[in-house]
Parts: sequence; structure tokens; C-alpha cells
Amino acid sequence: MSVRLKSLVVEDFRSIRGTQRLSLDASTVLIHGPNGTGKTSLLSAIEFGLTGAVTSLGRFDPGYLEHLPHKKSPNGKCRVSVEVDGLPSSSTEVTADGKQVLGNGLLSGDLVRFFTERCYLPQAALGRLLEIYEHQDSRRSDSPLTRFVKELLGLEALDALIDGLHASGDVRRLRERAPDFWSARSGTAGLAAQVKTAESAAAALEQTVAELEAQLRDDLGGFAVPTGEIDPNALKPLIDREIERIEDRLSALALRRRDLAAADAQLKAASQADGGQRDAAEAASTAAQSALSNWQGGPGADLQNLFAAIGKRLPGIAVRAADPATVHASATAAVETEVQRLQGIDLQTVEDDKALSDVEEAIRQGTSRISSIDSELERDHGANQELAQALTAISSHIQGEVCPVCSRDFSEISDIPLAAHVSEEVQQLIAAAGRVQALMRDRSSTSAAVQNAQRHQRELTARRVSDDQRDRNKLDLAQFTEWKTALAALAEAASQGSRFQREASTAAGQLSILTTQQAGVRGLRAELVQHAQAIGMAVPTSDEPLQAASARLMSEVQRQEETLRTALSQHRHILERFAELGQRRGEHQEAVAKLAETAAIQATRSKQREESERRIAVARDLVNRAQALRTEKVRQVFNDELNAVWRELFIRLAPEEEFVPEFALPLSGNGAVEAVLETRYRSGGRGGNPRAMLSAGNLNTAALTLFMALNLSVRPVLPWLIIDDPVQSMDDVHIAQFAALLRTLKREGRQVILAVHDRQLFDYLALELSPTFNGDRLITIELGRSADGITTAPWTPRVFEPDKAIAA
Repeated sequence: MSVRLKSLVVEDFRSIRGTQRLSLDASTVLIHGPNGTGKTSLLSAIEFGLTGAVTSLGRFDPGYLEHLPHKKSPNGKCRVSVEVDGLPSSSTEVTADGKQVLGNGLLSGDLVRFFTERCYLPQAALGRLLEIYEHQDSRRSDSPLTRFVKELLGLEALDALIDGLHASGDVRRLRERAPDFWSARSGTAGLAAQVKTAESAAAALEQTVAELEAQLRDDLGGFAVPTGEIDPNALKPLIDREIERIEDRLSALALRRRDLAAADAQLKAASQADGGQRDAAEAASTAAQSALSNWQGGPGADLQNLFAAIGKRLPGIAVRAADPATVHASATAAVETEVQRLQGIDLQTVEDDKALSDVEEAIRQGTSRISSIDSELERDHGANQELAQALTAISSHIQGEVCPVCSRDFSEISDIPLAAHVSEEVQQLIAAAGRVQALMRDRSSTSAAVQNAQRHQRELTARRVSDDQRDRNKLDLAQFTEWKTALAALAEAASQGSRFQREASTAAGQLSILTTQQAGVRGLRAELVQHAQAIGMAVPTSDEPLQAASARLMSEVQRQEETLRTALSQHRHILERFAELGQRRGEHQEAVAKLAETAAIQATRSKQREESERRIAVARDLVNRAQALRTEKVRQVFNDELNAVWRELFIRLAPEEEFVPEFALPLSGNGAVEAVLETRYRSGGRGGNPRAMLSAGNLNTAALTLFMALNLSVRPVLPWLIIDDPVQSMDDVHIAQFAALLRTLKREGRQVILAVHDRQLFDYLALELSPTFNGDRLITIELGRSADGITTAPWTPRVFEPDKAIAA
């Protein structure tokens, strides 16, 4: 899809006052207007919308932003909108307030430069175009003309190749770009030192490995082989199994030590117990059980019944729990939560009923207000603000008592002056129209409020609790409130029940302990005999005190544990030596590999240097051939393409000029291509720069034809040609030739936008550039100003109309 300008909106921009909306959707757009009506401003607006700047003004005034808004702009700003087909972004809006630009143009980067150099030719730049094209910015290495030549010739690749191989001309330039080359030239001594260092490191690691193997051989004892290299991978499973055996033995001894300690404690407790303690324990247990039974038959039964009733409504309560205080706390919390929930539901129901009543009242009031407003609107349906504006415009044309519309004498029907009568009618219409607007706003806000109230009414109605549910909630609230009161009254009873249960349980446990101690002491001697046999000690004799035997066995268990812990530490240390040995062997292997690598680098460095020298020679040869190819291509294209197009265009517009401008042919292809301009005699021979050889009129012609030649020589990135009044110094013949050139550009797919100030020239070009086929289109724009200074810009599209004339 081709890139095409579609529309333009300009508001208070430079000399254009007001807002103008123009269509540019045509292959040719002709703009006409007397001097000062805004032709140049209109073209500058296109540049501003596309690029976000006005480069054509910036060349002469760096502070041009201050003057972009029209001096009578109501907000001190200007605005430009542009719409384009065929670009990633189809439209944009850019504004300026005299200090800064707000928004971005549609174009960016190289497209901005392409537009300013090859698409837009301002009137002020026509006389200086050759100077602008040849100007070389100090920040760049080429001029706009040179960049165009390189793009046309496709020299970017050759220039990049030559620049990229520039370092091959002198090896000193390779110091940063090819550091390996310098390593091949001067790194021999460093490599020798690296080899020596690697040899020393490998020898030191080999000695460390030998020392570790000797230490491990001593630690392993019978596990290690007498000769040869120690293999940690083969020995590690044996050490792991031995560690596992020791850990199992230590676990068994720990269990036995615990059992011996328990037996010793049992012996001590049994020695302190007597028959009096047991009698006291039995009496205490009987008393506690009696107190618990009495509670269970009295307050406990009431509490249990209350728990059962609550549990039917709240199944989550553990009514069968052993601790009455715990059950009481759980039931109290659950009942309190349910009471609060039911109270919240009741309170929300009351609030919803009140809110529903308020909403219904608001709906009734809003509906009544809307009906009243509609009645008032019906009475003022004749108010017409547009009629008031029309009468105001007519009043400025009233002279005397004769109506400027119907030409009747108003004094014949009324004693009131005609101007006063019209003014009174205007005031009445304006007042009525204002009242209608206020009523419409009031009706809109009231209608919105009614709709919101109706939506709220539906929400309140949807969540309203039914009457049956309200009754059930009231009964439930009464029931749970009663249970809450009952639980509070039985709180002390629940606390007593918990205390009675704890006292009974404690007394029974003490009695059980005394009973167990007496029965357990009789079996301790057999248990100590089993412990002695398991650890390899002499079994206790019948006359040996049990406490003495227990102490003897405990001492032996502790001694065996200490011996096993020492052996376990030694075996774990061996595993650590295995890991260290593997690490050192790996480091030794790395050192040997590094030594071999360094030696290999040292051996191949000379080969790399030879290869580097060969590649440098190849690069130099490639540079020479690329320069020769560039020279040949430059000569061919300059002669056959660029100069031929420019010469043809110039001669058509200036057939009498003795000097013809052209691109200077570069004499040497070794350096960078720099495009310069010169002239040539028609009879042969070379002249100077066109700015020194041509008259002012033909210099303009040379610039104009160069601008067109640049558009015809290459495929356009942006197919636009925007020119501001280029034919002021041309005669009729030149103008006819120029029109033919414009038709050629249109056939080449360019969109031409041309501004002229001469009316006859405008009519002539509109005829010459009129559509010649279906789909071709011409838009004419005629700029002017109204009586109050507002810019007018009516535009008219012209399309192809088949010739319907029939030959006789």
C-alpha cells in the first residue's frame, strides 16, 4: 500500500486564524490565495504535523516556536492534526504553546530527514536549496546530497567493507581490534613463564597427594592395601558399613542406659514407700470419688441436660467432653456468637425496611419532577437559539426602518423602531433557549437519580427477609438468650465439676503408682541379669544388693559408649581424608591439563601468527578491489543516471542557458564519495559551482529541477512532493514545461501539493493537472479571510469525467 496524505486540521497556526479542516486525499492538491492569506503557513502545518518541528523556519530563526501560535489565538496555542495512509501510525495531533511542542509527529528518524530534504521545498529555501544540499554538518561526515548519492548508488555496503578493513593497512591499528594477533607477536616470553609456573604447581600437588596417601594408610590399618594407590571409592563402602555398625551399637547402649536409670529410680522410690502411704492414698481416692458422684447427681446433671439441648441446635459443641469447664466455655462462646448473629440480622432487617421506604419515596418524587419538567419543556418548545443568532447577524445590516430581508417598511405596522424590535425578539429567544437548556440538564440529572433509586430498590427487595423467617429469627434469639442466661448461672457448677474430676483422677493415679512400685521391685533382679548378659558382665548374685548391681552395670555401659564414640570419630576423619584426597587428585589433574594446554598454545602461536599475516594480506587485497569497484560504479551512475535526469529537466525549463548544472564526477575512487556540484558549457568544458555561474532566475530553476531529479532518480520512501510557489520568475513557456513535469511526477506515483498566489496560474494548473483517468483526483483549496479576520479555506475535489463529445 502506498503512503498517502489523507487530511489536515489546522487551528490558529501562524497566519491561519480559526480552525480549518482540509482533505488532501488526491494525487494533486492545488492551493491558491493572495499573499499573506496563509499558503506558506498551510504547508508548514503539514511539516509540523509530520515531523513535530518546522525545519524550514528553524534554518532562519532558532526561536521560531514562539511565533507558531496565531497572535489572536484564544488560548495562546496552535494545533495541527494529520492523517496518513500506509504508515504504522495513521494519525497524530501536535500542539505548541510558544515555548514547547506537545505531541509527536508521525515520522521519526530517517523519515524526518527524508521529508525535509526531498519532499518539502519551501519558498524561502528555493534560492538557497543548492547551498542547503551541499552544507556539511560538523557533526556528520557527509552532506544531504552525499547521503542521497550513496543511497542511489548502494555504496553503503562497499563503504562499510572498506571502513571495516581499514585496520589492515597498518598492523598498529590491530592492537585493540585483534588482541590475539598481538599475543601471537609478543606473547612468547609470557607463555614460557606460564609453562614453568604450571610445572611447579603440578609438582607441588603431586607431593601433597603422596603425603595424604601415607597418612591414610596409617589410619586405615587393616583396611588399606599394603602397596599401590589407595582407592577411596573402593574403601568408602567398608568405612560406611563400620560407621553404621558403631552407630547401631551406640543406639542399643543408649536404650540400655535409659532402662538402667529407670530401674535405679524405681529402686529408690520403692525404698522410700511404706504401708502408711498406701492407706492414705486409698482414703484420699475414696473421698474424691464420693464428692464427684454427689456433684454428678446434682448440678452436674442440670449442666449435662443444658449441654445436650444446646448440642442439638449447635452440633459443633463437644457435649460429652470429660472436662465440664471446657464444655461450658465452648457452649458459652457458641451461644454468644449465635445471639450476636441473630441480633445483627434483626438490626439489618430494620435498616433495610427504612432504606426501602426512603428509596420508594425518592422514586415518587423524581417521577413527579420529571413530569413537571416535561410540561415546562412542552411550553417552551419554540425556543430556537439558532434563530436568535441569525437575527443578531441580520441586525448589523438594518439601516432605518426598512427590513433587509423582505424590504418592507416596519414603521407602517409599529411605532417601535425596527432595530429595537429585532433586539427584543433576540433577547426573548435567548432567554427561552437558556431556560430550555437548564430544564434539559435538570431532567437528565433527575432521570439518572430515579434510575439509581430503582436499582437500589431492586437490591433491597431481593435481600429482604421473609416474614416467616423474621418470626423464626425472633424465637431463636429468645431461645439462645435464655441459654446464655442459664450458662451464666451454672458457671460455678461447671468449675466445681472440673475440680472434682481432677482431684479424683489425681488420687487414683497416686494409688496406682504405689501399687505398681511394689509389684515392679520383685521383677528388677531378673531384668538386671538380662542387662548384664547383653553387655558381657557378670550377672548379679542373690546376695548382691540390687542398687549396687545397677550402678556396676551403668558404669560399664558408659565405658563402652565412650570407646565406640572414639572409634566413630576416627572413621569419620578417614572419610574427610578421602574427600581431601579426591580434591587434591583433581587439582593435580587440572594442573597437568593446564600445563599441556599452555604448551599446546605455545606450539600453535607461531602458526596463528602466520595465519594472521596471511589474512591481513587478503584484507588489503579485498580493500583494493572494493575501491576499484566503487570507482567504476560511481563513474557509471553519475554519467548515465544522475546527470542525465537533471540535465533533461533543467534544459526543458531553461533552454537558453549556456551553463548546465550537474554533479561533479569524482576523480579518484580511493577516498570517500563526496557529492559536489558544478556546471558544464553546452559546447564542452567544465565551469564552476552553479551558485557562481548561473543567474538568480536560472539558479532557482537549477534548484527546482535538482529537487525534482532527486525524486525521480530513486524509489521514494515517502512519495510526496510539496512545493511553495516555485514559478514566480517563470514565463508562460517555462510554466507549461513545469506543468508537464508535474504530470510526469504524478504518473510516477508521487502525491503533488503545490501552492501558488497568481489566480490565472492557479486556473491554468488546475486545468493542466485535472484528472485523466477514473480514480485520479485533484483537490483545489482557495485561502481567504472573512470580514472579522478568520481564515477561510473551502476545498473542492475534482474527479475524472469521460469526454462525452461525439464527432460529427
